[in-house]
Amino acid sequence: MKKFLIGLLILIVLLGAAAIYLNTYLENQLKGIIENELPQSLSLEYKDLEIDSWQGNASLTNATVRINITDTVPKSEVKNATVKLTGFNHWTYFKSKDIYFNEVKIHADTLTHYRQPKKKEQKKSKDKDSLNNPIAAEKLDRKFKIKDFQLTADYIQILKPESAEVALRTAHFDFSLKNVTPAQSQRILRPFEYEDVLIKTDSLYFKMNSFDALKIGHLEWNGSALELLEAQLLTEVSRSRLSELIDKERDHVNFQIKRLHFKDLKYGQNEGKFFFNSTKLTLDTPALNIYRDKRVADDYTTKPLYSKMLRELQFDLMIDTIQIQNGAILYTERVNNEAEAGQLQFDQLNATLTNVGNTYNSGEKKTAIAIDARFMQHAPLTIDWDFDINDPQDKFKLIGTLSHLPANELEAFTGPNLGVEMTGNVARTYFTIYGTDYSSHIDMQMTYDDFKVSILNKEKKRKKWLVSTLANIFIAKSSKNEEGGFKEGSGDVNRDQNKSFFNYLWLNLKEGMLKTVTALD
Repeated sequence: MKKFLIGLLILIVLLGAAAIYLNTYLENQLKGIIENELPQSLSLEYKDLEIDSWQGNASLTNATVRINITDTVPKSEVKNATVKLTGFNHWTYFKSKDIYFNEVKIHADTLTHYRQPKKKEQKKSKDKDSLNNPIAAEKLDRKFKIKDFQLTADYIQILKPESAEVALRTAHFDFSLKNVTPAQSQRILRPFEYEDVLIKTDSLYFKMNSFDALKIGHLEWNGSALELLEAQLLTEVSRSRLSELIDKERDHVNFQIKRLHFKDLKYGQNEGKFFFNSTKLTLDTPALNIYRDKRVADDYTTKPLYSKMLRELQFDLMIDTIQIQNGAILYTERVNNEAEAGQLQFDQLNATLTNVGNTYNSGEKKTAIAIDARFMQHAPLTIDWDFDINDPQDKFKLIGTLSHLPANELEAFTGPNLGVEMTGNVARTYFTIYGTDYSSHIDMQMTYDDFKVSILNKEKKRKKWLVSTLANIFIAKSSKNEEGGFKEGSGDVNRDQNKSFFNYLWLNLKEGMLKTVTALD
């Protein structure tokens, strides 16, 4: 018994000594890898390194990780990080030097990335491979695999390298991957392969341009579905300040969406071209508030129709269905200093858009838009609109109905902006527009009663009695005497390609109404 206890004690001492030696050996090996074997673009500094050889665990505390692509190309930096590695496979490492961990967890206070410079600047770089993936499989002399990877950062920011201005920031960032291995791709866009992904973050801010920013309360992405909560696209300066800063017309925007959800989202590259696909996009309670100051000089750049915009995208896009639920639109336009700004309002807006993209073949299908809304808080409105993005003439068909509209409800827009006030009741209006990028034809039917107009003076405040009287002579004040109670009219419109589709639509409606209500053509 005594010999057994002595032998057991000797064994324990030997095992303890072996463990100490193994811990020291592995610690030195890991330090050697960090100091000598990491890619030149990757540096790691730390305060403490601990190794538990029996469990195959390791940890770094107060670590700083930097990725330097070149001296001139921006870098990424992780500060005050704790790195925990568990479940290291000893046998695989001693046999082939390959590194396998069951779990890697990183928690960082801050993660800062300096955004890539513009392409022109990249082309000037002498190092053509400066943007290549430094941890591509073919560049490593060993394999690695991480079963579970998790990165948590309290604060992330992406900065512009030339000014350190914030381009993006977010808080409470969680990033999880399953079965991480080296990537086959040479591009740094995808530095490693993985199976499952989960990304969550709060308070995301993205600077889109000099005036506009995107804000998101919460974002979640699981590799298939993407959900955004409390999203907002807004012009950050005031309306008056924007008018001072711009030299041609630009919309002041505040677009809020309670919930935005992509289903079956896929993206990537196909034969070198980027693609973005989703079976369904849902927008819950979107509210769009647009202000346009017409006192600023016109923007005379060509405004393509939506079919052409989709056709000429620089990437492949296909969203099978877009569902808009309980939306609202408020459009405000200021034309001069004397009159108040005019307004057009839509609420209770629900819409279904299908085949929104540019990957279907000519004649195979069409992009279709069905809208059901309330206009000026009173009048039910429906629109059915379709077009084929492959048609170079950009032909479209738009059918609409409008019911129970008191004509004076339009005064909020026609008075300040057109100098026209209207009275009467429009019971029902039907219209069909056939158009191209160049011209269109509208057919309209209206049933209405007691319709009159008042032409206002230049300041859009006082009625011009004589002109108003003459105008009403040519207006059929009611459709009651027409067969079926409807009065019909048709008109043609030439498109101003320097103005938007909605200007085109407005010109058609104005022409249709004019031809319908006038007693003589």
